[in-house]
Amino acid sequence: MHSEDWITKVDYTLLEDCELKDIQLLCQRAVALNVKSVCVYPKWVKICSELLKESPVLVCTVIDFPLGQNSLQEKLTESKNAILDGVDELDVVLNYKKLNQFDELLVELSNWAQFCHKYKNKSGQEIVLKVIVESGLLSNEETKSATKLCVESGVDYIKTSTGKVAIGAEFEKVKIMKSEIIDQGSDLKIKVSGGIRTLEQVKVYLPLAQRFGMGYKSVDSLIENT
Repeated sequence: MHSEDWITKVDYTLLEDCELKDIQLLCQRAVALNVKSVCVYPKWVKICSELLKESPVLVCTVIDFPLGQNSLQEKLTESKNAILDGVDELDVVLNYKKLNQFDELLVELSNWAQFCHKYKNKSGQEIVLKVIVESGLLSNEETKSATKLCVESGVDYIKTSTGKVAIGAEFEKVKIMKSEIIDQGSDLKIKVSGGIRTLEQVKVYLPLAQRFGMGYKSVDSLIENT
């Protein structure tokens, strides 16, 4: 598999303590590799946006990360600040512990989607909203419910994991997501993240996923060994 077959679907991720020089290197590498986006903490969005303004590489950040338990107003404020700083995509954390309160979460995600889609990113598209459901901690039935929630709310992606829990992406859970999306006649996309470190894993998920969340070290290692 050549790099162009998968690398352009990668969100090149650095979600750990780091310094400015690390962010600068991240952006340089992202452009050289032609990844889809860099994914960083909100405090780095403005810098990344400036560094990547002449590049097709997008800037993604995480909202209410990693627990997803803030109020909707707090989430919207954090989202608005990231948008003002030049973000192109938002990876937001669903309060997955409240999945039994489907209607409440549906209202929250619908409002979030409507809010984000009022704004355009540097590609001229609506701000992309990906919802992290932490599927590794969910049952099969809860995974199906979380997917239905994402479909009905009008968000752009369902994302498997924050990468901050013991169980990340699982093939069976992603198949459940894909099946529900097809059953609903939806164009909801899937982002696979959490423990994706090998080309073999990428190949397995490629027929099901439109995006991959991968730590920059894992991506660099794959490129070196391809």
